[in-house]
Amino acid sequence: RADIAHALGAAPADVVLASGGTEACNLGVLGLAQAARAPRDAGLSPIERVVTTRIEHPAVVRAVERLSAQIPGLERVWLDVPRGVPPSVTAFEQALSPATLVALGWVNHETGTVLPISEYAGACVRAGARLVVDANQALGKLPIDVGALDADALAVSAPKIGGPSGAGALWVRRGVALEPRMLGGAQERGRRAGSADVIAAAGFGAAARAVSGEHAGAVTRLRDALEAALVARGAVVNGADGPRVGTVTNVSFRGRRSELLVAALDLEGVCVSSGAACSSGLAAPSPVLRAMYPDEPWRATSALRFSLGPGTTEAEVDEALACLDRVLSRSA
Repeated sequence: RADIAHALGAAPADVVLASGGTEACNLGVLGLAQAARAPRDAGLSPIERVVTTRIEHPAVVRAVERLSAQIPGLERVWLDVPRGVPPSVTAFEQALSPATLVALGWVNHETGTVLPISEYAGACVRAGARLVVDANQALGKLPIDVGALDADALAVSAPKIGGPSGAGALWVRRGVALEPRMLGGAQERGRRAGSADVIAAAGFGAAARAVSGEHAGAVTRLRDALEAALVARGAVVNGADGPRVGTVTNVSFRGRRSELLVAALDLEGVCVSSGAACSSGLAAPSPVLRAMYPDEPWRATSALRFSLGPGTTEAEVDEALACLDRVLSRSA
């Protein structure tokens, strides 16, 4: 717990251990909203509106949908992120009120699009709104210091930094009420019932200790080289009009089918996806790309997502491109 907290700039007591990023996001969104309805927190404005974007991870989207079923008359505001360009702070601020809960992904799970979370957080403070940040994709890629971030809760997970699956955490600002979603004992200071998975938490802690931004520049340069080679092969880059992290590139090959390319590359030994990793096996077009490019539906049906990390080498990128060339030539 202390290692995870250190990676976030947090106190260990403010970190709630969870079974993964999905549970952490669910707990943050549902827990904060329900706490505002609890009698002990009658001083808080009850949640009347939820603000999020159209490119969120399913863990956030489904939690917002559940809130709609639980809170009669709840207003949902879906902000557009056209072509990967985040809403301006002014446009974002216009959607806020003291009765608003905001749930946002800092880094998009498919395109790497980065939202200006610090600026949005400041707007939430000015409006009296509450903010839950899905930082699952930001951990290890962007500096995180919750002490300097005006958020109420922030979710992270281990697999995104090389840790074990089934390990996640939710940081909750000291003094912020959180209604538990799991009922039972008073573990995690009454915020999440059930015994923590100690082995998973230890693995998360070890991965958090190893997190370093020293390779970020090299990874970005390798991503840029891969991206240029993909464009030379006829691809278009998704989300390129906005800010992105350097560990992922999402491209579309017009006239091709994502699922066929993914399967063919898998047989070549290249691991890519057509959308979120948690949606592997689903042939449905990416809702993220459909939202970013509503007038270009082919982008969502022909997309490939390539991920890179500190261990990725130039030789591996070259081999992946050679495999892609074979796949494209066979399906021409």
